[in-house]
Amino acid sequence: MRPRPRLAAVAACLLALAVGCRQAPPAAGAREEAPPAAQAKPAAAAAAAVSGTLVFKASTAGQIVPCGCSPDQRGGLPRAAAELKKLRAASPGLAYVEAGDLLFESPLPRRGPLGAQAELKARTLARGEEMLGAAARAIGVRDLALGAQFVAETRGNVPLLDAGAAPVVGARAALLVKAGEVPVGVLAAGLGPDPAQTVRARAAQLRRDGARAVVLLAHPRGGWQEARQLAQATLGEVDLVILGHLDDPATDPNRADPGPPVVLSVEGHGQSLLRVDLQLPAGAPTGVFLAQGEAGKQAELKELDDRIARLRQQARGAPEDMRPLYADKIREVEQRRAQLASVQQAAPAGSLVITPTFIPLGPEVGDEPDVHALVAAYDEQVAEMNLRLAKQQPETCPPPRRGEPAFTGISSAGRVKGCAECHESQSQFWAKTGHSHAYDTLVSVRKQFSLDCVRCHVTGWQQPGGVCRIDRTEVGGRGFEGRGKGRQDVQCEMCHGPGSEHAKDPPGHISTEVPTAVCVRCHEAANSPHFDDGRYRPFIVGPGHGRPLKPGEKPHPMASGSGPNEALKASLKGMQ
Repeated sequence: MRPRPRLAAVAACLLALAVGCRQAPPAAGAREEAPPAAQAKPAAAAAAAVSGTLVFKASTAGQIVPCGCSPDQRGGLPRAAAELKKLRAASPGLAYVEAGDLLFESPLPRRGPLGAQAELKARTLARGEEMLGAAARAIGVRDLALGAQFVAETRGNVPLLDAGAAPVVGARAALLVKAGEVPVGVLAAGLGPDPAQTVRARAAQLRRDGARAVVLLAHPRGGWQEARQLAQATLGEVDLVILGHLDDPATDPNRADPGPPVVLSVEGHGQSLLRVDLQLPAGAPTGVFLAQGEAGKQAELKELDDRIARLRQQARGAPEDMRPLYADKIREVEQRRAQLASVQQAAPAGSLVITPTFIPLGPEVGDEPDVHALVAAYDEQVAEMNLRLAKQQPETCPPPRRGEPAFTGISSAGRVKGCAECHESQSQFWAKTGHSHAYDTLVSVRKQFSLDCVRCHVTGWQQPGGVCRIDRTEVGGRGFEGRGKGRQDVQCEMCHGPGSEHAKDPPGHISTEVPTAVCVRCHEAANSPHFDDGRYRPFIVGPGHGRPLKPGEKPHPMASGSGPNEALKASLKGMQ
């Protein structure tokens, strides 16, 4: 073990993330045991100055591509492949590591058709990692929803790293890989009975095998804070910690803790990649320097520019007596920007220099064609499988219990009236909203048969009076003004609740007020990352629905256009 100064731990650690080189012997399903002893390699003091690049992804959690409900959602396997292809062209020898929690949304298995789709998705993600050229993949709790055997049989040619959750045949205790010219030791831990001891033993062996840096892919049960504690408990053994398990992959942000050792976390669901550039001096590093890098500096300058622009916009609409306060704040932020722009970083001589860059995978990245074809094939398989399984289900949903309301639809095909029969102006209003086109948005991207998506694009999914089969969404009433056929689209009852009892005994038995909690059942962070009730509600409220109509006025939303996502995209950009 080589003791390092405070920052030295960070740089050496990032080296460990490199992928693709000589591999340590398999751990043969053992829980967090140290790898077998190996002959020590020459000391790092004799080593030359070297550099390399590592790339990480973590907590994909069963997300192949974003759902597409918002126009600028980030993430997706084809984009990750496209970005890695560009990075490899610029940095030959780059090593890519999947930090774990790849295969499933939850550690708990799903059953029935949902479970069948989740399994197919997991197999596609595992194949995707092969196509991405992963040098290693850690096994997290979200990978084990279908058991250790499933993980082993879907690994392909990607080495698996044991984090201590369950014995997996062929999983390794640690791995020695190469990032550019840098030999990096990579290990996973956090789920066994004594993770700190496991890390110390595995890291020591990696050093003896010649690793000039050691990276820990951390899978703590307690999230970010526990990862930091594990990092501190292994100070001097590990140089860099990458958080493999996120509590909420959709919303947990990119983070960096200088340590020592350095702890980095990249946002989940494949929304971003984490690039780490390493530069080692000749001989043993005298310290570790965590550099911001030009990309990081430009990102921070842009964030300050966006903040200045927002403050100026707020100042224009502020009361006169508030404008001097805004002016003072704008000057303060402008001064911070000027200071940042003038800063020139210089690493101390002899340091291991680590430069992390978070790379968002937005639409501008584009798709890699072969991986795009893999995802398209998955979509076709899902549609065929779900349609076949649907025919094995009952044609209608279970009837309501005594006194329980059921969904009726905006138009009715039965004895109970549909919404439009009594609420014509409100229905005219609804037909002008994005909610009335919700099902078409699925059809346009061929996801109308995906069980991941359908529940928020039809009315009463899996509920009495609703729809319980993806091949029967059109069954029911004829709709209103060409929209809402059967249970397709987000009809009135999705927000106000099932209306059968209300239709029998108006005006009660219905929710006239719709709290935000109802909206976020579908406008959740993963599907609607920009959702803000105050900004979105004007698109579904106005004269004829929530506001009185003036004489001669026609029902219309307070905000118009193609929808809140498109209309607000420019103003919301950079505000997350």
